[in-house]
Amino acid sequence: MRMTINEDTTFLVSDELGDVPAGAELGLYQDDTRFLSRYELRLDGHLPLHLAARAIDHYAASHILTNPALTRAPRGELSIIRQRFVGHGMHEDLDLVNHGDRGAQFILDLRVDADFAHIFDVKQAIDVPDEAIHREGELTREQSAAGDRIHVRYRRGDLRRHLVVCFSAPSTIVDGQYRFDVSLAPREHWHLCIDFLTSGTTDDRPTYDCTRPQTAALADHREHWRTESVLRAPRLDTDSPLLQRAYTQSVEDYAALQIKAADISDGEFVLAAGIPWFMALFGRDSLIAAYQALPFYPLLAKGVLRALARLQGSRVDRLRAEEPGKILHEHRYGGHTERGNLIPAFPYYVTVDATPLFLIVLAAVYRLTGDLDFARALRDNAIQALEWMDQYGDRDGDGYLEYVREADVGLDNQGWKDSIDSVRFHDGVIARPPIALCEVQGYAYAARLGIADVFDALGEPERAAELRRAAATLKQRFNLDFWLPERGFYAEALDGGKRPVDALTSNVGQLLWTGIADQDKAQIVAERLLTPELFSGWGIRTMATSDAGYNPISYHNGSIWPHDNSLIVAGLARYGFMDAASQVVEGLLTALDQYPDHRLPELFAGYDRREIPFVVEYPTASRPQAWASGSIFLLLSVMLGVDADFSASPHRAQPFLPPGIERLRVDGIYLDGRPTTIDMRGSGTRLVRRIHDRSADDRRTGRGDRETLRKSS
Repeated sequence: MRMTINEDTTFLVSDELGDVPAGAELGLYQDDTRFLSRYELRLDGHLPLHLAARAIDHYAASHILTNPALTRAPRGELSIIRQRFVGHGMHEDLDLVNHGDRGAQFILDLRVDADFAHIFDVKQAIDVPDEAIHREGELTREQSAAGDRIHVRYRRGDLRRHLVVCFSAPSTIVDGQYRFDVSLAPREHWHLCIDFLTSGTTDDRPTYDCTRPQTAALADHREHWRTESVLRAPRLDTDSPLLQRAYTQSVEDYAALQIKAADISDGEFVLAAGIPWFMALFGRDSLIAAYQALPFYPLLAKGVLRALARLQGSRVDRLRAEEPGKILHEHRYGGHTERGNLIPAFPYYVTVDATPLFLIVLAAVYRLTGDLDFARALRDNAIQALEWMDQYGDRDGDGYLEYVREADVGLDNQGWKDSIDSVRFHDGVIARPPIALCEVQGYAYAARLGIADVFDALGEPERAAELRRAAATLKQRFNLDFWLPERGFYAEALDGGKRPVDALTSNVGQLLWTGIADQDKAQIVAERLLTPELFSGWGIRTMATSDAGYNPISYHNGSIWPHDNSLIVAGLARYGFMDAASQVVEGLLTALDQYPDHRLPELFAGYDRREIPFVVEYPTASRPQAWASGSIFLLLSVMLGVDADFSASPHRAQPFLPPGIERLRVDGIYLDGRPTTIDMRGSGTRLVRRIHDRSADDRRTGRGDRETLRKSS
């Protein structure tokens, strides 16, 4: 079991013992550099025994251990408690207690090492096991004569990295291990403080250490991380303990995944994509996660939009795929990678979908909050994004957004399924670029319609009318060019020869979310999405089992992604397919019930629920992942009938409750620019929903809205 804790861009991934074994992706990372690649505790050379491990906050964890049978300590006589706090390094309190009736003596060894590897190099070594991490620079280690300090330095050209490890007691150094001779009388306690300093100087301490009272430090950080993101979150009350716990966890995750990023966001918090691999600002991921939680966290969406606007493309740079008006794919804040074929430089702009998604979220924020000043502040960015779609995104002037990698290095596929083999024909052949993905055309359609309303509000009706005409033309052509009558589905994409890529994929489900699908075709798509070849019982697969490229444990060709399913659920509800939406929600919640922390992972395997009655984990899935945690927010919004309606779709979402839930109340969710209470109860064929505006006027008048609904079939 892996344990992950973080604060800002510092995070620790350890095993259940609290160890960081050598040769894995585990470690202490800061700004994408692994500062601690090995950290292991042994008693007389033996592994301790695991009792319990739990993250007690997003930045803190406790590991409760005991001893195996030792020469001078019977099995189970000792309590070993490792408590650690991350933040600009790490602090650990190590406490041992002898609960026995006689004295215990043993040697406690700590094995510590650092490789200063870039996180991309670590991930590449996992994905390609034969490629060990190779460091071309100079790595040196120094230790104090008393054995109470280790200083590891890394140098490569002008790059410098340091890790200083400080023990509160001296040790004996034997073969690179830091040895403490411990002798405990009955009931006696032994304590060791350990600081891991990532700055290279003892003057710059970790956020949490023994030189400052923990309570004061915790209170100071709660002011930012907890009060805003947790205590002010809308309150959920439901008869589903599972959904209640999952919501609480998602609120905690959104607090943990906010990073300060002062260099790009003027001190605001922005949303990182996930831990461990994506602890950075992303275009696509951060925008979708902000959209999912928009009625719960409208201010967070504004911060993401402002940060991305500041980094909007301004020139043509083929290496970084930058173009004027383009929204970035990924921006990281430090470190380097020795595998330059991954991502050449940051900010990195190689994404075809972040730019229309930027417009979608901007329009949704305006619709939800009515904040015209905010929309006006980003007006020029919106115009530049639209110009990018017309001039650069549409590479051949056919009205569709396409992509191709133009640099010698970087990502080949530039949609959300960005692995190298993710766009395949039904027979398994990989499509050749330039590629026009179906869901990206839906994003472009929804972006134009949504932002048209913003320009109307800004007093630019002619621009708004032109955007609506362009959207209508795109929808008409799309439903002709992408529809495959013989497959009863839309093509996943058009390849470089304008041939329809005919695999059955979940990309098509997102067309319902954006509203680009014709109603008659949407009905067929909804039915097809729920067939066994796509719906596993836990969720909708990224690729159908009938396609040659299907693999239930691939990253994008048969696995199940909760965020993808949440957008599909929103689309099913938008088109009025409430039973189908309810079925997918039930599958996701049943899968969620198998995770002890009630946290959906980035993805899980696509095995059929009828054949394997438990969820099969994807081995390197990020947890928490922003848009996986955000799925809970979006599912709640859809069930409550809250729809940002960015596409101006004629289909209006209806509320529903999936099987097993008969009460759902959210107090403080934003609707029409105000905090609102929505209370929904019912079962079977009838639901009663009450909506109460919490504004001062409505509290005085007692005005509320009560509606009784018959469940849609």
